[in-house]
Amino acid sequence: MALARAFARFAAVGAIVTAIHAAVFALAIETTPIDPVAATVLAFVVAFAAGFAMNRHWTFASRGDPLAQLPRYLVAQLAGLALNAAIMAFAVHAQRWSPYVGLALGIALVPPVTFALARWWVFRP
Repeated sequence: MALARAFARFAAVGAIVTAIHAAVFALAIETTPIDPVAATVLAFVVAFAAGFAMNRHWTFASRGDPLAQLPRYLVAQLAGLALNAAIMAFAVHAQRWSPYVGLALGIALVPPVTFALARWWVFRP
């Protein structure tokens, strides 16, 4: 599969997963007495599972062992989280920029890294 096409699919999955996360979070806090932090964890788990399935089957059309891929996917997602947090800390604390600058930098810099991890490590051909 062409690299540009795979990245476009990866971006589309990212948008869908973000919407799933937001929807699960909103549904949980609006319809149950759940704490917002717990709702965030619940939303992450649901979105994580959806992202794994969509990226595995659609973005990368992987035929590898899902039991081997799942832990690698978790590591890749946690690496993306750590990179996002580091970028935000640098932007807000070291540079004293707006948090929205940190957010924009994370949106620009993290997806290529997580895409590379997914393509060449998690779902390697």
